[in-house]
Amino acid sequence: MKKTLLFTLMILLMVWCAEPVFTQHSEWSTPVSLTDSVSNNVNAQIHFIKLDHHAFYAFWEKSFDDQATSIYYKNFYSNDDPEVFIQEDNVHITNLQLISLYSQNPNSDTSFYAFYESDKSGINRIYYRTYSVDGLQDEKELTSSTNEQSDLQCNNNGRIVWMEQDKVMHMLLDIENLIFDTPVVIDSGNCSFPCIQRPGEEWWWGGGFPAVSWIKEENNNSYVKISNYDNELGWLDPLTLFMGTECTNLTYCNGIGPLSILTWDYYNDTAWRVVTYDLESSQAYQSGYSSNNTMFPQFLSGFLMVKSLYFDVGISSIIYEEDGNENIFSAPFNFGPLADITSYENVSQTDNQVRNTALHIGEVVGCNHYFINTWEEEVNGNWQVKYSISSACLSDVASYDDEKEIDLSITPNPVKDIATVSFNLEEKSGVSVFVYNMNGKLVDIVEKGEMPKGKNQLNVNCSDLKSGVYIFKLKSNLSNITRKVLVKN
Repeated sequence: MKKTLLFTLMILLMVWCAEPVFTQHSEWSTPVSLTDSVSNNVNAQIHFIKLDHHAFYAFWEKSFDDQATSIYYKNFYSNDDPEVFIQEDNVHITNLQLISLYSQNPNSDTSFYAFYESDKSGINRIYYRTYSVDGLQDEKELTSSTNEQSDLQCNNNGRIVWMEQDKVMHMLLDIENLIFDTPVVIDSGNCSFPCIQRPGEEWWWGGGFPAVSWIKEENNNSYVKISNYDNELGWLDPLTLFMGTECTNLTYCNGIGPLSILTWDYYNDTAWRVVTYDLESSQAYQSGYSSNNTMFPQFLSGFLMVKSLYFDVGISSIIYEEDGNENIFSAPFNFGPLADITSYENVSQTDNQVRNTALHIGEVVGCNHYFINTWEEEVNGNWQVKYSISSACLSDVASYDDEKEIDLSITPNPVKDIATVSFNLEEKSGVSVFVYNMNGKLVDIVEKGEMPKGKNQLNVNCSDLKSGVYIFKLKSNLSNITRKVLVKN
């Protein structure tokens, strides 16, 4: 009885001290098969894009033999049969990467770019196609290079990285003008795991600063490196974030929060541990748990405005051995990378071999944000993609009905000097506007106190803000709504 009362008081204290409030749904759903098990299905990813229509689509690689690999897709939330997306006889098409144009260039005839690796020329190289109302367009080569290319990764800011021989390469697709920049060598010599921040079409937060990270082997040590881009100086000299005996499986997080978070495996001479690095605070966090094998960590960042570090909210997912069997384990949403292994949940729940865990953002229903954990499981001698779903209620996000009733608009957008925030109140309410940059830093607050029922306006002075994208958050006693605003100064 005393323990129950203490627990209740702790929960009430958390609710009283923090806003917004997360309601934790710690249980993941029973595993579900996304693909068949009569062929090999690998490297699943989920994108919110405009294909047949705007929806969440799952893409993956499918092969029936060693002669060819094709890309298949289906609407994730429907019972439709999978369809072929890209296929060519006796060619392996792998590592599909999408750049959606809808959020940054909604007037474009092109819905998205599809990049992928193909061995059609006899070596692995990178190609792309655009998708428009007329469907998938003709294939083009990304560069004129004749060298082998691999480890392709793209993001919705138009940034593209890959490995070319031993070089970390970068190229920019100008989203507005649909023009490719000249490829640039970021680093060379014993490099691997090039990666970039991954802002998704389905979420605006965390566009972040241009940065490329990778692992470099030197003097029998592994170095996690990063290079940032300066508008005047170009790519800056690489900085070392971490040094260890062995580092591997480097990747940026996915998420609904800031995306400047890296995670990787690290061998400390006795066992493997997970390192999660927050670029905002320049801090590395090593897991308290360890394993005899690499754990292929993934992190999906969360969002809790009152935290000094947004970083301690989110989902960690690893491959972890328990009782002699490896499974996919995930930590609760509000524990983040600091979770003890005892709080992790066995998501895959299988005796079969598993690999390649990945975390994706799913649909939002009311206050509930849904998260999808995919992995590959060996079934009938083939790799089958399976998934499980969890959710967290973010009470700080207004529902679609709330948005229509408040009728929030911000003009002009883009803005140079004064932005006028117009909105409707169903009753008298205190109102504030919070302005955040794309790294999550609060840069301005406009507080107006109580405002009357009905149509209202307030002004935000943007003349001192640097050019870039900002998040305006309108907060009242009734709800909270956000909008993306482009400042051009």
